[in-house]
Amino acid sequence: MARTATSRPPAAETAPGPGFFDRWLVRIALATGGTVLTVMTLLCVVNVLIMRKLLAAPIVGAEDALILLLVTFVALSIPFGARTGAHIEIEVVSEMLPRRIALGQQLVARLAGGAFLALMAWQLAEAGSQAARFGEVTQQLELSYEPFYYLLALCFGLFAAIQIADAWRMMRTGAADMLSLEEE
Repeated sequence: MARTATSRPPAAETAPGPGFFDRWLVRIALATGGTVLTVMTLLCVVNVLIMRKLLAAPIVGAEDALILLLVTFVALSIPFGARTGAHIEIEVVSEMLPRRIALGQQLVARLAGGAFLALMAWQLAEAGSQAARFGEVTQQLELSYEPFYYLLALCFGLFAAIQIADAWRMMRTGAADMLSLEEE
């Protein structure tokens, strides 16, 4: 639906809040995820097919780089998957329960999940702060795992915040709306 020069954009597009956060999350996830996936694909093809098989001289540290890129890709997909509802939920029992009990069950699950994810984020940050001291590095390039622990901690913390926000939304409205990736 096209807007005229005098019409205003919908409030969800201009106001900060869930609409703003969702747009920001989609842009970041698609840009970083697409970039990381492209780099991983190119590195894998160049290293395995060309350098290793054709020239018998693989790139030193390519496996380290691929592992770290994979960790980055997974870490960045965690909050995006949480917001879109892509994580696994088993709803066999909740479909048979009365709506209020099912809502209460989902609320408890979101709050417990958010608390557990916050604990995981804290532990990942702790591990990151100790990684250099314990010599946690990649095998070939000896790159420290410290920034990757922090990235995972940040993403798990964001996942925890999304779970808590969903629980809050469920208490207020009776449902947690997921981010839809389809055009409206």
